[in-house]
Amino acid sequence: MLSLYDYLMIGFYFTFLMSVGFVFRHLNKGGTDFFAGGRRMNWWLLGASSLVSNFSAWSFTGAASIAYSYGILFFTIFITDIVGFIVSLLWFAPRFRRLRLITAMDAVRLRFGRGNEQFFTWLQVITSYFAGAIWLVGLSVIVSAVTPISQVTVIMGSGIAIMVLATVGGKWGITANDFVQLVLLISCAVGVTVLTLYHVGGIGSFISQMPEQHWNMFRPLGTIKYDWLYVGAALIWGIYQKNSIIFGAGKYIMAKDDKHARKSVWIPLIGYIILPVFWFVPAVGALIIVPDLMDKYSQFSNPAEASYIAVCIELLPAGMLGLMVAALFAATMSSMDTGLNINAGFLVKNFYEPIFRPKASEMELQRAGQVATVLSGSVMVGLAILIVSGGTVSLFDSYLYLSAYIQAPLTVCLFMGILVRRTPAWSAWLSVLFGISTTIFLYNIVPLPFMKDLLSPLIGDWMYNYLQTNKFTFTNLLTVPATSIFFFVTRYFYHRSNRSQSKEAYDASLDEFSSRLDKPVDFESEVGDDNTAQQALTIGTLCMVYGGCVSVGFLIPNPVSGRLVILGCALFMFSIGLGLFLYGKRSRRKEGHPSGNL
Repeated sequence: MLSLYDYLMIGFYFTFLMSVGFVFRHLNKGGTDFFAGGRRMNWWLLGASSLVSNFSAWSFTGAASIAYSYGILFFTIFITDIVGFIVSLLWFAPRFRRLRLITAMDAVRLRFGRGNEQFFTWLQVITSYFAGAIWLVGLSVIVSAVTPISQVTVIMGSGIAIMVLATVGGKWGITANDFVQLVLLISCAVGVTVLTLYHVGGIGSFISQMPEQHWNMFRPLGTIKYDWLYVGAALIWGIYQKNSIIFGAGKYIMAKDDKHARKSVWIPLIGYIILPVFWFVPAVGALIIVPDLMDKYSQFSNPAEASYIAVCIELLPAGMLGLMVAALFAATMSSMDTGLNINAGFLVKNFYEPIFRPKASEMELQRAGQVATVLSGSVMVGLAILIVSGGTVSLFDSYLYLSAYIQAPLTVCLFMGILVRRTPAWSAWLSVLFGISTTIFLYNIVPLPFMKDLLSPLIGDWMYNYLQTNKFTFTNLLTVPATSIFFFVTRYFYHRSNRSQSKEAYDASLDEFSSRLDKPVDFESEVGDDNTAQQALTIGTLCMVYGGCVSVGFLIPNPVSGRLVILGCALFMFSIGLGLFLYGKRSRRKEGHPSGNL
Protein backbone atom coordinates (compact mmCIF):
# COMPACT_ATOMS: atom_id res chain seq x y z
CA MET A 1 0.00 0.00 0.00
CA LEU A 2 2.87 2.35 0.83
CA SER A 3 5.70 2.81 -1.63
CA LEU A 4 9.39 3.11 -0.82
CA TYR A 5 9.03 6.88 -1.18
CA ASP A 6 6.30 6.91 1.46
CA TYR A 7 8.46 5.01 3.93
CA LEU A 8 11.29 7.45 3.29
CA MET A 9 8.95 10.33 4.15
CA ILE A 10 7.89 8.61 7.38
CA GLY A 11 11.50 7.82 8.24
CA PHE A 12 12.50 11.43 7.64
CA TYR A 13 9.66 12.59 9.88
CA PHE A 14 10.86 10.51 12.83
CA THR A 15 14.47 11.55 12.29
CA PHE A 16 13.43 15.20 12.18
CA LEU A 17 11.20 14.80 15.24
CA MET A 18 13.99 13.48 17.43
CA SER A 19 16.55 15.98 16.11
CA VAL A 20 14.43 18.95 17.20
CA GLY A 21 15.10 18.09 20.84
CA PHE A 22 18.86 18.30 20.27
CA VAL A 23 18.51 21.61 18.40
CA PHE A 24 16.82 23.20 21.43
CA ARG A 25 18.61 21.44 24.26
CA HIS A 26 20.96 24.41 24.85
CA LEU A 27 17.99 26.60 25.82
CA ASN A 28 17.26 24.38 28.83
CA LYS A 29 19.29 25.80 31.70
CA GLY A 30 17.14 24.58 34.56
CA GLY A 31 13.67 23.53 35.65
CA THR A 32 12.00 26.80 34.63
CA ASP A 33 13.23 26.40 31.05
CA PHE A 34 12.52 22.66 30.91
CA PHE A 35 8.95 22.92 32.23
CA ALA A 36 7.86 26.43 31.19
CA GLY A 37 10.15 27.52 28.35
CA GLY A 38 11.69 30.14 30.61
CA ARG A 39 8.35 32.01 30.29
CA ARG A 40 9.80 33.74 27.21
CA MET A 41 7.72 32.32 24.35
CA ASN A 42 6.26 34.55 21.69
CA TRP A 43 2.54 34.49 21.00
CA TRP A 44 2.83 32.87 17.55
CA LEU A 45 4.88 29.97 18.91
CA LEU A 46 2.65 29.45 21.94
CA GLY A 47 -0.55 29.74 19.86
CA ALA A 48 0.60 27.15 17.33
CA SER A 49 1.45 24.73 20.13
CA SER A 50 -1.90 25.38 21.81
CA LEU A 51 -3.74 24.53 18.59
CA VAL A 52 -1.87 21.43 17.50
CA SER A 53 -1.65 19.89 20.98
CA ASN A 54 -5.42 20.26 21.34
CA PHE A 55 -6.25 17.57 18.77
CA SER A 56 -5.03 14.12 17.82
CA ALA A 57 -5.46 11.55 15.07
CA TRP A 58 -9.12 11.44 16.20
CA SER A 59 -9.68 14.48 13.97
CA PHE A 60 -8.90 12.23 10.98
CA THR A 61 -10.78 9.17 12.26
CA GLY A 62 -13.57 9.72 14.80
CA ALA A 63 -14.39 13.21 13.58
CA ALA A 64 -14.17 12.02 9.96
CA SER A 65 -16.74 9.31 10.70
CA ILE A 66 -19.17 11.99 11.92
CA ALA A 67 -18.65 14.01 8.73
CA TYR A 68 -19.08 10.90 6.59
CA SER A 69 -22.25 9.79 8.39
CA TYR A 70 -23.93 13.08 9.34
CA GLY A 71 -22.51 15.82 7.12
CA ILE A 72 -22.30 19.39 8.41
CA LEU A 73 -23.26 18.29 11.91
CA PHE A 74 -19.50 17.65 12.01
CA PHE A 75 -18.86 21.38 12.49
CA THR A 76 -20.84 21.54 15.74
CA ILE A 77 -18.10 19.44 17.37
CA PHE A 78 -15.62 22.27 16.93
CA ILE A 79 -18.01 24.99 18.08
CA THR A 80 -17.18 23.88 21.62
CA ASP A 81 -13.48 24.62 21.00
CA ILE A 82 -14.29 27.97 19.40
CA VAL A 83 -16.52 29.09 22.28
CA GLY A 84 -13.98 27.91 24.85
CA PHE A 85 -11.15 29.84 23.21
CA ILE A 86 -13.31 32.97 22.86
CA VAL A 87 -13.79 32.95 26.62
CA SER A 88 -10.01 32.48 27.02
CA LEU A 89 -9.38 35.45 24.76
CA LEU A 90 -11.78 37.70 26.63
CA TRP A 91 -10.63 36.99 30.18
CA PHE A 92 -8.72 33.87 31.21
CA ALA A 93 -5.57 33.74 29.04
CA PRO A 94 -3.81 36.91 30.28
CA ARG A 95 -4.75 36.20 33.89
CA PHE A 96 -3.28 32.71 33.79
CA ARG A 97 0.05 34.24 32.70
CA ARG A 98 -0.18 36.80 35.51
CA LEU A 99 -0.12 33.97 38.04
CA ARG A 100 3.61 33.65 37.25
CA LEU A 101 3.79 29.87 37.47
CA ILE A 102 6.16 27.05 36.50
CA THR A 103 3.45 24.37 36.35
CA ALA A 104 -0.33 24.51 36.50
CA MET A 105 -0.28 22.76 39.87
CA ASP A 106 1.58 25.76 41.29
CA ALA A 107 -1.71 27.61 40.80
CA VAL A 108 -3.55 24.86 42.69
CA ARG A 109 -1.14 25.23 45.61
CA LEU A 110 -1.43 29.01 45.55
CA ARG A 111 -5.23 28.89 45.39
CA PHE A 112 -6.11 25.86 47.55
CA GLY A 113 -3.00 24.97 49.57
CA ARG A 114 -0.43 22.17 49.61
CA GLY A 115 -2.82 19.38 50.53
CA ASN A 116 -4.92 20.04 47.42
CA GLU A 117 -1.72 20.33 45.37
CA GLN A 118 -0.93 16.68 46.11
CA PHE A 119 -4.56 15.57 45.71
CA PHE A 120 -4.94 17.13 42.26
CA THR A 121 -1.41 16.24 41.14
CA TRP A 122 -1.96 12.50 41.49
CA LEU A 123 -5.49 12.58 40.10
CA GLN A 124 -4.23 14.37 36.98
CA VAL A 125 -1.10 12.27 36.54
CA ILE A 126 -2.98 8.96 36.74
CA THR A 127 -5.75 9.98 34.34
CA SER A 128 -3.20 11.41 31.90
CA TYR A 129 -1.38 8.06 31.77
CA PHE A 130 -4.55 6.44 30.48
CA ALA A 131 -5.18 9.33 28.09
CA GLY A 132 -1.72 9.02 26.56
CA ALA A 133 -2.10 5.27 26.21
CA ILE A 134 -5.45 5.62 24.44
CA TRP A 135 -4.01 8.24 22.07
CA LEU A 136 -1.24 5.80 21.14
CA VAL A 137 -3.72 2.96 20.67
CA GLY A 138 -5.93 5.10 18.43
CA LEU A 139 -2.93 6.06 16.33
CA SER A 140 -1.74 2.46 16.10
CA VAL A 141 -5.16 1.24 14.95
CA ILE A 142 -5.37 3.60 12.00
CA VAL A 143 -1.69 3.31 10.96
CA SER A 144 -1.64 -0.50 11.17
CA ALA A 145 -4.87 -0.66 9.16
CA VAL A 146 -3.38 1.17 6.19
CA THR A 147 0.22 -0.09 6.44
CA PRO A 148 1.91 -3.42 7.20
CA ILE A 149 3.30 -1.92 10.43
CA SER A 150 1.95 -3.67 13.54
CA GLN A 151 0.20 -1.81 16.33
CA VAL A 152 2.91 -2.65 18.86
CA THR A 153 5.59 -1.35 16.47
CA VAL A 154 3.69 1.90 15.98
CA ILE A 155 3.30 2.32 19.74
CA MET A 156 6.95 1.54 20.48
CA GLY A 157 8.34 3.71 17.69
CA SER A 158 6.08 6.66 18.50
CA GLY A 159 6.71 6.36 22.21
CA ILE A 160 10.50 6.31 21.85
CA ALA A 161 10.50 9.28 19.45
CA ILE A 162 8.32 11.31 21.78
CA MET A 163 10.44 10.47 24.82
CA VAL A 164 13.65 11.49 23.03
CA LEU A 165 12.15 14.83 22.00
CA ALA A 166 10.58 15.58 25.39
CA THR A 167 13.60 14.42 27.41
CA VAL A 168 16.28 16.23 25.42
CA GLY A 169 14.40 19.33 24.26
CA GLY A 170 12.07 19.98 27.18
CA LYS A 171 9.33 22.56 26.71
CA TRP A 172 11.35 24.47 24.11
CA GLY A 173 11.85 21.43 21.89
CA ILE A 174 8.25 20.30 22.30
CA THR A 175 6.77 23.68 21.44
CA ALA A 176 9.07 24.20 18.45
CA ASN A 177 8.18 20.75 17.16
CA ASP A 178 4.49 21.56 17.62
CA PHE A 179 4.92 24.60 15.37
CA VAL A 180 6.59 22.62 12.59
CA GLN A 181 4.03 19.80 12.92
CA LEU A 182 1.19 22.31 12.60
CA VAL A 183 2.66 23.61 9.35
CA LEU A 184 2.97 20.00 8.12
CA LEU A 185 -0.63 19.20 9.13
CA ILE A 186 -2.03 22.27 7.41
CA SER A 187 -0.10 21.67 4.20
CA CYS A 188 -1.20 18.01 4.04
CA ALA A 189 -4.83 18.79 4.89
CA VAL A 190 -5.01 21.46 2.18
CA GLY A 191 -3.33 19.14 -0.34
CA VAL A 192 -5.77 16.30 0.32
CA THR A 193 -8.74 18.67 0.06
CA VAL A 194 -7.53 20.10 -3.26
CA LEU A 195 -7.12 16.62 -4.73
CA THR A 196 -10.55 15.56 -3.42
CA LEU A 197 -12.29 18.53 -5.03
CA TYR A 198 -10.34 18.03 -8.25
CA HIS A 199 -11.36 14.36 -8.39
CA VAL A 200 -15.09 14.98 -7.79
CA GLY A 201 -15.27 17.79 -10.32
CA GLY A 202 -14.90 20.94 -8.22
CA ILE A 203 -16.69 22.65 -5.36
CA GLY A 204 -20.03 22.86 -7.18
CA SER A 205 -20.03 19.16 -8.02
CA PHE A 206 -19.03 18.28 -4.44
CA ILE A 207 -21.93 20.26 -3.01
CA SER A 208 -24.45 18.83 -5.48
CA GLN A 209 -23.43 15.23 -4.71
CA MET A 210 -23.62 15.59 -0.93
CA PRO A 211 -26.69 13.70 0.42
CA GLU A 212 -29.63 15.91 1.36
CA GLN A 213 -29.70 14.73 4.98
CA HIS A 214 -26.06 15.82 5.36
CA TRP A 215 -27.21 19.44 5.35
CA ASN A 216 -28.97 19.09 8.71
CA MET A 217 -26.70 20.52 11.38
CA PHE A 218 -28.93 20.04 14.44
CA ARG A 219 -30.65 16.67 14.70
CA PRO A 220 -33.88 16.08 16.69
CA LEU A 221 -33.57 14.86 20.25
CA GLY A 222 -32.87 11.14 20.48
CA THR A 223 -32.48 10.49 16.76
CA ILE A 224 -28.69 10.12 16.93
CA LYS A 225 -26.03 10.37 19.59
CA TYR A 226 -24.99 13.84 18.41
CA ASP A 227 -28.39 15.52 18.71
CA TRP A 228 -28.93 19.17 19.62
CA LEU A 229 -28.84 18.42 23.36
CA TYR A 230 -25.43 16.79 22.98
CA VAL A 231 -24.15 19.93 21.23
CA GLY A 232 -25.53 22.21 23.93
CA ALA A 233 -24.02 20.10 26.68
CA ALA A 234 -20.67 20.04 24.90
CA LEU A 235 -20.65 23.85 24.77
CA ILE A 236 -20.80 23.92 28.56
CA TRP A 237 -17.88 21.53 28.79
CA GLY A 238 -15.85 23.46 26.21
CA ILE A 239 -15.91 26.61 28.33
CA TYR A 240 -14.91 24.77 31.50
CA GLN A 241 -12.26 22.57 29.92
CA LYS A 242 -10.46 25.27 27.92
CA ASN A 243 -10.30 27.60 30.92
CA SER A 244 -9.57 25.37 33.89
CA ILE A 245 -6.30 25.73 35.74
CA ILE A 246 -4.92 22.48 34.27
CA PHE A 247 -5.55 23.35 30.61
CA GLY A 248 -5.41 27.14 30.73
CA ALA A 249 -2.54 27.75 33.12
CA GLY A 250 -0.67 24.87 31.51
CA LYS A 251 -0.80 26.69 28.16
CA TYR A 252 -0.33 30.34 28.97
CA ILE A 253 2.37 30.23 31.68
CA MET A 254 4.98 29.97 28.89
CA ALA A 255 4.10 33.33 27.29
CA LYS A 256 6.44 36.33 27.55
CA ASP A 257 3.71 38.34 29.26
CA ASP A 258 -0.06 38.55 29.57
CA LYS A 259 -0.37 40.40 26.24
CA HIS A 260 1.40 37.59 24.41
CA ALA A 261 -0.80 35.08 26.24
CA ARG A 262 -3.95 36.83 24.98
CA LYS A 263 -2.64 37.19 21.42
CA SER A 264 -1.71 33.49 21.32
CA VAL A 265 -5.39 32.53 21.61
CA TRP A 266 -6.08 33.92 18.13
CA ILE A 267 -4.20 31.04 16.48
CA PRO A 268 -6.27 28.13 17.90
CA LEU A 269 -9.42 30.24 17.62
CA ILE A 270 -8.93 30.93 13.91
CA GLY A 271 -7.55 27.42 13.40
CA TYR A 272 -10.74 25.82 14.67
CA ILE A 273 -12.81 28.04 12.40
CA ILE A 274 -10.85 27.17 9.25
CA LEU A 275 -9.18 23.74 9.66
CA PRO A 276 -12.39 21.67 10.07
CA VAL A 277 -13.29 22.53 6.47
CA PHE A 278 -10.17 20.68 5.30
CA TRP A 279 -11.00 17.66 7.46
CA PHE A 280 -14.63 17.68 6.31
CA VAL A 281 -14.25 17.69 2.52
CA PRO A 282 -12.18 14.47 2.13
CA ALA A 283 -14.30 12.58 4.69
CA VAL A 284 -17.55 13.41 2.86
CA GLY A 285 -15.80 12.98 -0.48
CA ALA A 286 -15.34 9.31 0.47
CA LEU A 287 -19.05 8.82 -0.32
CA ILE A 288 -18.17 9.51 -3.95
CA ILE A 289 -14.56 8.38 -4.24
CA VAL A 290 -14.82 5.16 -2.17
CA PRO A 291 -18.46 4.04 -2.57
CA ASP A 292 -17.67 0.58 -1.15
CA LEU A 293 -16.01 2.00 1.97
CA MET A 294 -18.09 0.01 4.47
CA ASP A 295 -17.10 -3.31 2.90
CA LYS A 296 -13.55 -2.35 2.04
CA TYR A 297 -12.73 -1.32 5.62
CA SER A 298 -14.89 -3.80 7.45
CA GLN A 299 -11.94 -4.62 9.73
CA PHE A 300 -12.67 -1.32 11.50
CA SER A 301 -15.22 -1.52 14.31
CA ASN A 302 -16.68 1.59 12.66
CA PRO A 303 -15.64 1.61 8.96
CA ALA A 304 -16.73 5.25 8.62
CA GLU A 305 -13.66 6.15 10.71
CA ALA A 306 -11.55 5.14 7.71
CA SER A 307 -13.27 7.64 5.38
CA TYR A 308 -10.52 10.28 5.46
CA ILE A 309 -7.70 7.77 5.25
CA ALA A 310 -9.45 5.86 2.44
CA VAL A 311 -9.55 9.00 0.30
CA CYS A 312 -5.85 9.59 1.00
CA ILE A 313 -5.04 6.05 -0.14
CA GLU A 314 -7.09 6.46 -3.32
CA LEU A 315 -5.82 9.90 -4.34
CA LEU A 316 -2.45 10.71 -2.87
CA PRO A 317 0.61 10.19 -5.04
CA ALA A 318 3.66 8.22 -3.95
CA GLY A 319 5.52 10.11 -1.25
CA MET A 320 2.53 12.26 -0.37
CA LEU A 321 0.77 9.32 1.30
CA GLY A 322 3.80 8.86 3.53
CA LEU A 323 3.69 12.57 4.32
CA MET A 324 0.04 12.19 5.30
CA VAL A 325 0.83 9.23 7.57
CA ALA A 326 3.51 11.45 9.15
CA ALA A 327 0.83 14.08 9.68
CA LEU A 328 -1.29 11.46 11.48
CA PHE A 329 1.66 10.76 13.75
CA ALA A 330 2.15 14.49 14.25
CA ALA A 331 -1.49 15.03 15.25
CA THR A 332 -1.26 12.53 18.10
CA MET A 333 2.35 12.98 19.11
CA SER A 334 1.97 16.73 19.52
CA SER A 335 -0.60 16.00 22.23
CA MET A 336 1.54 13.32 23.84
CA ASP A 337 4.83 15.21 24.03
CA THR A 338 3.05 18.13 25.68
CA GLY A 339 1.35 15.73 28.10
CA LEU A 340 4.67 14.08 28.97
CA ASN A 341 6.29 17.40 29.81
CA ILE A 342 3.32 18.55 31.87
CA ASN A 343 3.27 15.27 33.80
CA ALA A 344 7.00 15.50 34.45
CA GLY A 345 6.49 19.04 35.75
CA PHE A 346 3.80 17.88 38.16
CA LEU A 347 5.89 14.98 39.45
CA VAL A 348 9.02 17.08 39.93
CA LYS A 349 7.84 20.58 40.84
CA ASN A 350 4.74 19.56 42.77
CA PHE A 351 5.86 16.30 44.38
CA TYR A 352 9.60 15.64 44.28
CA GLU A 353 10.72 19.19 45.11
CA PRO A 354 8.27 20.13 47.91
CA ILE A 355 8.28 16.68 49.57
CA PHE A 356 11.88 15.50 49.14
CA ARG A 357 14.13 18.27 47.79
CA PRO A 358 12.83 21.76 48.70
CA LYS A 359 16.32 23.22 48.16
CA ALA A 360 17.01 21.50 44.85
CA SER A 361 18.92 23.53 42.26
CA GLU A 362 17.47 24.40 38.85
CA MET A 363 19.74 21.89 37.14
CA GLU A 364 18.74 19.13 39.57
CA LEU A 365 15.08 19.85 38.80
CA GLN A 366 15.82 19.63 35.07
CA ARG A 367 17.55 16.27 35.46
CA ALA A 368 14.70 15.01 37.63
CA GLY A 369 12.30 16.23 34.95
CA GLN A 370 14.13 14.20 32.31
CA VAL A 371 13.90 11.07 34.46
CA ALA A 372 10.20 11.71 35.12
CA THR A 373 9.63 12.17 31.38
CA VAL A 374 11.12 8.77 30.57
CA LEU A 375 9.19 7.09 33.38
CA SER A 376 5.88 8.68 32.34
CA GLY A 377 6.46 7.82 28.69
CA SER A 378 7.29 4.23 29.58
CA VAL A 379 4.09 3.89 31.60
CA MET A 380 2.00 5.23 28.70
CA VAL A 381 3.68 2.94 26.19
CA GLY A 382 3.29 -0.04 28.53
CA LEU A 383 -0.41 0.64 29.05
CA ALA A 384 -0.93 1.05 25.29
CA ILE A 385 0.77 -2.28 24.55
CA LEU A 386 -1.36 -3.89 27.26
CA ILE A 387 -4.50 -2.55 25.61
CA VAL A 388 -3.68 -3.96 22.16
CA SER A 389 -2.31 -7.26 23.45
CA GLY A 390 -5.52 -8.75 24.81
CA GLY A 391 -7.99 -8.53 27.64
CA THR A 392 -7.78 -4.81 27.21
CA VAL A 393 -11.11 -3.45 26.06
CA SER A 394 -11.90 -3.06 29.73
CA LEU A 395 -8.91 -0.74 30.06
CA PHE A 396 -10.23 1.40 27.23
CA ASP A 397 -13.67 1.51 28.83
CA SER A 398 -12.05 2.24 32.17
CA TYR A 399 -10.40 5.31 30.69
CA LEU A 400 -13.70 6.62 29.34
CA TYR A 401 -15.36 6.19 32.71
CA LEU A 402 -12.31 7.51 34.53
CA SER A 403 -12.68 10.71 32.54
CA ALA A 404 -16.38 10.96 33.36
CA TYR A 405 -15.99 10.13 37.04
CA ILE A 406 -12.84 12.13 37.79
CA GLN A 407 -11.81 14.48 34.98
CA ALA A 408 -15.15 16.28 34.81
CA PRO A 409 -15.43 17.22 38.53
CA LEU A 410 -11.68 17.96 38.68
CA THR A 411 -11.99 20.37 35.74
CA VAL A 412 -15.06 22.05 37.25
CA CYS A 413 -13.26 22.79 40.52
CA LEU A 414 -10.18 24.14 38.77
CA PHE A 415 -12.39 26.40 36.65
CA MET A 416 -14.59 27.66 39.46
CA GLY A 417 -11.55 28.28 41.67
CA ILE A 418 -10.52 31.14 39.40
CA LEU A 419 -13.93 32.82 39.44
CA VAL A 420 -14.97 32.16 43.05
CA ARG A 421 -11.93 32.90 45.17
CA ARG A 422 -13.15 33.15 48.78
CA THR A 423 -13.77 29.50 49.61
CA PRO A 424 -12.30 27.23 52.30
CA ALA A 425 -9.32 25.04 51.45
CA TRP A 426 -11.52 21.95 51.60
CA SER A 427 -13.85 23.33 48.90
CA ALA A 428 -11.71 21.83 46.12
CA TRP A 429 -11.29 18.21 47.17
CA LEU A 430 -14.79 18.01 48.65
CA SER A 431 -16.31 19.39 45.42
CA VAL A 432 -14.41 16.76 43.43
CA LEU A 433 -15.82 14.04 45.70
CA PHE A 434 -19.29 15.54 45.30
CA GLY A 435 -18.88 15.49 41.51
CA ILE A 436 -17.71 11.88 41.59
CA SER A 437 -20.74 11.00 43.72
CA THR A 438 -23.04 12.74 41.24
CA THR A 439 -21.57 10.73 38.38
CA ILE A 440 -21.85 7.50 40.37
CA PHE A 441 -25.51 8.31 40.94
CA LEU A 442 -26.02 9.04 37.25
CA TYR A 443 -24.08 6.03 35.93
CA ASN A 444 -24.63 3.37 38.60
CA ILE A 445 -27.73 4.20 40.64
CA VAL A 446 -30.16 5.59 38.06
CA PRO A 447 -30.07 2.36 35.94
CA LEU A 448 -31.24 0.25 38.92
CA PRO A 449 -34.81 -1.12 38.72
CA PHE A 450 -36.10 0.82 41.72
CA MET A 451 -34.89 4.09 40.16
CA LYS A 452 -36.70 3.25 36.95
CA ASP A 453 -39.90 2.75 38.95
CA LEU A 454 -39.29 6.09 40.65
CA LEU A 455 -38.18 8.20 37.67
CA SER A 456 -40.23 6.86 34.76
CA PRO A 457 -43.56 8.26 36.09
CA LEU A 458 -41.87 11.63 36.61
CA ILE A 459 -39.94 12.06 33.35
CA GLY A 460 -41.49 9.36 31.15
CA ASP A 461 -40.08 6.10 29.80
CA TRP A 462 -38.61 7.77 26.71
CA MET A 463 -36.61 10.34 28.67
CA TYR A 464 -35.50 7.72 31.19
CA ASN A 465 -34.16 5.53 28.37
CA TYR A 466 -32.55 8.57 26.75
CA LEU A 467 -30.81 9.29 30.04
CA GLN A 468 -29.37 5.77 30.04
CA THR A 469 -28.12 5.84 26.45
CA ASN A 470 -26.62 9.35 26.58
CA LYS A 471 -24.74 9.29 29.86
CA PHE A 472 -21.85 11.43 28.70
CA THR A 473 -24.26 14.16 27.58
CA PHE A 474 -25.80 14.19 31.04
CA THR A 475 -22.37 14.35 32.65
CA ASN A 476 -22.17 17.85 31.17
CA LEU A 477 -25.81 18.65 31.92
CA LEU A 478 -25.92 17.35 35.50
CA THR A 479 -22.50 16.64 37.00
CA VAL A 480 -20.86 19.83 35.74
CA PRO A 481 -23.60 22.29 36.84
CA ALA A 482 -24.26 20.45 40.14
CA THR A 483 -20.56 20.44 41.04
CA SER A 484 -20.32 24.13 40.12
CA ILE A 485 -23.21 24.99 42.41
CA PHE A 486 -21.74 22.90 45.23
CA PHE A 487 -18.39 24.68 44.89
CA PHE A 488 -20.08 28.10 44.84
CA VAL A 489 -22.04 27.32 48.00
CA THR A 490 -18.82 26.53 49.90
CA ARG A 491 -17.97 30.23 49.82
CA TYR A 492 -20.51 30.77 52.57
CA PHE A 493 -18.32 28.66 54.87
CA TYR A 494 -15.27 30.86 54.33
CA HIS A 495 -14.41 33.16 57.27
CA ARG A 496 -11.29 35.15 57.99
CA SER A 497 -11.91 35.50 61.74
CA ASN A 498 -10.72 33.10 64.46
CA ARG A 499 -7.83 32.02 62.35
CA SER A 500 -5.31 29.31 63.21
CA GLN A 501 -1.75 29.52 61.96
CA SER A 502 -2.52 27.21 59.03
CA LYS A 503 -5.56 29.28 58.09
CA GLU A 504 -3.51 32.46 58.20
CA ALA A 505 -1.11 30.89 55.71
CA TYR A 506 -4.03 29.83 53.51
CA ASP A 507 -5.54 33.32 53.56
CA ALA A 508 -2.18 34.90 52.75
CA SER A 509 -1.75 32.54 49.80
CA LEU A 510 -5.27 33.31 48.62
CA ASP A 511 -4.59 37.04 48.81
CA GLU A 512 -1.40 36.51 46.80
CA PHE A 513 -3.36 34.52 44.22
CA SER A 514 -5.88 37.34 43.79
CA SER A 515 -3.27 40.11 43.65
CA ARG A 516 -1.30 38.28 40.95
CA LEU A 517 -4.38 37.91 38.76
CA ASP A 518 -4.80 41.68 38.78
CA LYS A 519 -1.15 42.64 38.18
CA PRO A 520 0.10 42.72 34.54
CA VAL A 521 3.46 41.08 33.81
CA ASP A 522 6.44 43.36 33.12
CA PHE A 523 8.63 41.10 31.00
CA GLU A 524 11.81 43.18 31.13
CA SER A 525 11.91 43.51 34.91
CA GLU A 526 10.45 40.11 35.83
CA VAL A 527 11.96 37.79 33.19
CA GLY A 528 14.25 39.60 30.76
CA ASP A 529 16.73 38.06 28.31
CA ASP A 530 14.36 38.28 25.36
CA ASN A 531 15.20 35.62 22.76
CA THR A 532 12.52 36.44 20.17
CA ALA A 533 15.07 36.50 17.36
CA GLN A 534 16.48 33.12 18.33
CA GLN A 535 13.00 31.58 18.44
CA ALA A 536 12.12 32.90 14.98
CA LEU A 537 15.48 32.14 13.37
CA THR A 538 15.70 28.58 14.68
CA ILE A 539 12.10 27.57 14.00
CA GLY A 540 12.17 29.32 10.64
CA THR A 541 15.25 27.32 9.71
CA LEU A 542 13.60 24.06 10.79
CA CYS A 543 10.55 24.80 8.61
CA MET A 544 12.75 25.63 5.62
CA VAL A 545 14.76 22.44 6.09
CA TYR A 546 11.58 20.35 6.31
CA GLY A 547 10.04 22.10 3.30
CA GLY A 548 13.25 21.75 1.32
CA CYS A 549 13.43 18.02 1.97
CA VAL A 550 9.77 17.53 1.06
CA SER A 551 10.33 19.43 -2.22
CA VAL A 552 12.60 16.57 -3.35
CA GLY A 553 9.36 14.58 -3.60
CA PHE A 554 8.61 16.59 -6.76
CA LEU A 555 11.08 14.29 -8.52
CA ILE A 556 9.13 11.15 -7.62
CA PRO A 557 7.53 9.67 -10.78
CA ASN A 558 3.93 10.77 -10.23
CA PRO A 559 1.20 12.34 -12.36
CA VAL A 560 1.52 16.11 -12.78
CA SER A 561 -1.27 16.77 -10.25
CA GLY A 562 0.54 14.65 -7.68
CA ARG A 563 3.84 16.40 -8.21
CA LEU A 564 2.19 19.81 -7.93
CA VAL A 565 0.51 18.90 -4.63
CA ILE A 566 3.82 17.73 -3.15
CA LEU A 567 5.50 20.88 -4.40
CA GLY A 568 2.69 23.00 -2.95
CA CYS A 569 3.13 21.39 0.48
CA ALA A 570 6.87 21.95 0.32
CA LEU A 571 6.51 25.59 -0.76
CA PHE A 572 3.99 26.28 2.00
CA MET A 573 6.34 24.94 4.67
CA PHE A 574 9.34 26.70 3.19
CA SER A 575 7.47 30.02 2.88
CA ILE A 576 6.37 29.94 6.53
CA GLY A 577 9.95 29.18 7.53
CA LEU A 578 11.38 31.94 5.34
CA GLY A 579 8.94 34.46 6.76
CA LEU A 580 9.95 33.54 10.32
CA PHE A 581 13.63 33.59 9.41
CA LEU A 582 13.40 37.11 7.97
CA TYR A 583 11.40 38.23 11.01
CA GLY A 584 14.14 36.79 13.23
CA LYS A 585 16.79 38.67 11.26
CA ARG A 586 14.95 41.97 11.79
CA SER A 587 14.51 41.20 15.48
CA ARG A 588 18.20 40.34 15.83
CA ARG A 589 19.20 43.68 14.27
CA LYS A 590 16.90 45.51 16.70
CA GLU A 591 18.61 43.68 19.56
CA GLY A 592 21.95 45.04 18.38
CA HIS A 593 23.32 42.03 16.49
CA PRO A 594 23.78 43.30 12.90
CA SER A 595 24.86 39.95 11.52
CA GLY A 596 21.59 38.26 12.49
CA ASN A 597 23.40 34.96 12.91
CA LEU A 598 22.11 32.10 15.05
